[in-house]
Order: sequence, then structure tokens, then C-alpha cells
Amino acid sequence: MRAVKLCALLVLAFALLTLPGCWGSRETDEIAYVLVVGLDKGEKDNIVVTVSIANPRTIAGVSGGGGGGGGGGGPESKGTIVLSVETYAPAALVNLFNTTINRQMSLSHTRAYVFSEELAREGVGKWFLTFARYREVRGTAQIFVCRGKAKDFIEKNNPSLELNPTKQFELIAYLSKSHGLYPTTHFGDFYSDIKSRAIEASAPLVAVHEGGLESAKPGVSKGGDIALGKYIAGEVPISGGNKAQAIGTAVFREDKMVGYLNGQETRYYLMIRGLFEHGFTSIPDPFTEGPELETSYIGFQIHQGRSPKYTTHIDEDGNVSIDVEIFLEPEIIASTSSVSFERQDLKTILEEAFSRYIEQGCNTLVKRTQEEFKSDIFGFGYQVKHNFWTIPPWEEFKWLARYPDAQVNITVYTRIRRTGLLLKTTPFVGGEGS
Repeated sequence: MRAVKLCALLVLAFALLTLPGCWGSRETDEIAYVLVVGLDKGEKDNIVVTVSIANPRTIAGVSGGGGGGGGGGGPESKGTIVLSVETYAPAALVNLFNTTINRQMSLSHTRAYVFSEELAREGVGKWFLTFARYREVRGTAQIFVCRGKAKDFIEKNNPSLELNPTKQFELIAYLSKSHGLYPTTHFGDFYSDIKSRAIEASAPLVAVHEGGLESAKPGVSKGGDIALGKYIAGEVPISGGNKAQAIGTAVFREDKMVGYLNGQETRYYLMIRGLFEHGFTSIPDPFTEGPELETSYIGFQIHQGRSPKYTTHIDEDGNVSIDVEIFLEPEIIASTSSVSFERQDLKTILEEAFSRYIEQGCNTLVKRTQEEFKSDIFGFGYQVKHNFWTIPPWEEFKWLARYPDAQVNITVYTRIRRTGLLLKTTPFVGGEGS
């Protein structure tokens, strides 16, 4: 009996020696952490891969050059180091860059993958297949499409307010919830969408703004639109600060980009999907007539009250109709009108005007995705799928090919819960010479 116990103890001791431990561990000062990866079309069927690597000396405050992200003072004064290489295999970048960087490259902390528009229009599927297999790639990393070269965007992206370079991309995802001018797309979701039978992929649009205020669109009195979000990345009239901009949405069909939405259209897109949370917008004053209609407006802060309600129907011929009900709760935050919309009877009229304004924008966007893009980025296919009991009939139905012919009706219900800090709006009183 004692011999059996001794043998069991020896076997257990041997098993403990063979258990996996920290054999593959690496010290942090032996690793180069890639924060952003950019991909551009190269020459001779290659691609140009650009990486932004964290500079730990600056982030930790060791460098004498000062804050991370600030310009000047040589490469050690910046929070990141940017390198580019031309290759035919993007996964091999971790080895190719080691001819210059004397640390092991790691993608385990990469927060963003930026594809140039040129590459996106040719198709990104094969590049996703390459990255998706690599164990260091995070499914929560964000996907962006860049107007212009991704290399230029990464090199000129200089978030002066952020000491830690990774914080910028965390805030980009967070800010989408506060304004709705671009969506948030993760690597895992995008990869699933380009292979899905129920939805097409989309991604936020970024670009470098080289100009200043000259890119501003005409004001309302000059025939411009009252919606402030009708810009795409690279067009927003901002002078000074970071040249990198994020606004708008890249629209895909399968794995190829087929167009883009501006910031205002992106808001309608997010409302239809139930992903819109907050944002500012304006509508014309429904009580103003004549020339004053161009300058009198009501400003709102919008909140999506609850998830949209979808109702689908398929007739005997396979024709699909989809009814979408959107529920919004705007708050009056600004007004150039002297009408007292705080009154309940006038508030009801304003709610109806607001609903019509959003309905028109949503229905116009749906028509555009059907006629111009032929792409169901809203995921209506998930709702249509509920009409099938098993997978084979659903696959044979080929929803994405039928989407352009579907009948989609958007209805918006608005309830103004708050009217700002004013209890009553009174007109200006004055006379000549006062």
C-alpha cells in the first residue's frame, strides 16, 4: 500500500513539472506595442502597412521632450513612432519591422485598423481573413475607412490633448454615443457582417483636413441646409488643432466599399438601427412663413427613447414590406423663434413637425441605400429572417439580393419631455430708437 502511495506521489510530482507555466512570457521592455495599423494599396500587387508604435519613454514622462502627442523635439518627444513597410503579407509585418525595431512587435494592444478608401473599394475580405487567424488580433479593435491614404492619416494624427495615445481611440468610440456623427465598428462585428446573409457592413469614415474654414457650407440664409452634420471626414471647417477628422460612414456591399454617408445621414442610419443615443440638431420653425423660414429655427438635443419596432411581411410572391417605428425624445435647447413652444398645444404641433423632418430624412436614406448602394446596412434581414422556420429556406430566399425591391416605411414618434431652462418664450418688445 505504501508503495502505491509513493508511486502516486511521484506521478503527481512529475505531472506538476509538466504543467504549462510562464515559459512564453516576455518582459514589457522587450515588446513594441502597435497601437494603430494602416493599410494602403502599394505597387506590384503589394500593400503598404503603416504602424503607430507606443513610445513608452514619453508616455511614462521620462523623455525630456515633454508631453506625448506634442509636436517638435524629435521622435522621442512624441507619444508614438510611425513606421511603414511595403509587403504582400500583412501578418509578416511583425517580422519585417524587426529589421529596424529592436523589440518584438505585438498586436495584442492594437486599438484600430485603418483601411484606405482605394483599398476598401477593391475589397478588404482577404486582409480580414489574414488578420482574423492571428491570435494577437483583438475582436474589439475598431475599424476605420480613410478618405485618402491611411499612412497620411496615421502620420498627421496628433491628438494634443491626450498623453496616452490609446486614449484617443477609446474616446472616439465613446463620442459616437454623444453626437451620432459616425458609427462604432469593431473588428469582430465587421468580419461577421461581410460574411452575413442578413446585413451588410459599415465603418466610420476618417480623413485628414488640410484646409481651414474655407470648406464651410453656405449658411441657412444663403440657401444652405439647416442640418449641421452634412459633412464627411476631411470637410469639417475647423482651423487649428488636430488635422485628423472622423465623421460619416463608409457603406459596404459584401467586402467592397460602395459609397459613404455624411454625418446627418449617419444619424438617421443609427436611429433606424436603434444605436443612436444623443445628438444636437435643428429644424425650421413650423409657424414661420415666407423669407423668415430660412433664419428661424428650433434647436434640439435628441435622445432615442427606446429601441425601434420592426414589423415585416412577405407575400406569396416573395415581396417584402418592412414597417419601422422610431421613438425619439428631443429637448428644446435653442430657438430663434418668438413662439412659446412651452405651451402644450404648440408643443404638440412642434412634435409633429419634428417627426416629419426625421421621417423624411430616414426614408430618403433608405431609398438611397436601395437604389444607389443596393446594400442593407440596417440589418433588416435579421427581422425578415424571423419569417422562416429553418435555415435552408432563408438562405434560398437571398435577402440581400431582394433588399433593393423591398418596401420600407419609416414612422417617427416624438415626445418633447423638456423645453430647456425657459418656462415661457416672450417676443422682443421695443420701438424705434430704443
